[in-house]
Amino acid sequence: MDDEKALIFIREEIDSIDAEIIALLESRLNLSRGIGKIKKNLDKNLFDETREEEILKKIDELALLYPKEDMKEIFKLIMKTSLNQQKEDE
Repeated sequence: MDDEKALIFIREEIDSIDAEIIALLESRLNLSRGIGKIKKNLDKNLFDETREEEILKKIDELALLYPKEDMKEIFKLIMKTSLNQQKEDE
């Protein structure tokens, strides 16, 4: 395979992975919205600092090729988006 074909093939693979990431983020947000409704019914705060810390700690414990601090920033943004959506759903 020449380099041009390899480039096209790899980009197609990245596009496929990006589509999977988007689908997973949509699924996660939908679940998070469900959690927001349950928390509202239980009269609990939407923001759970302990849970957020648990998620970030799990990243620290993983053996990753991806830089951990960058991964944590991505997850912080995902969690922020989830919290914002829960607030909008109220």
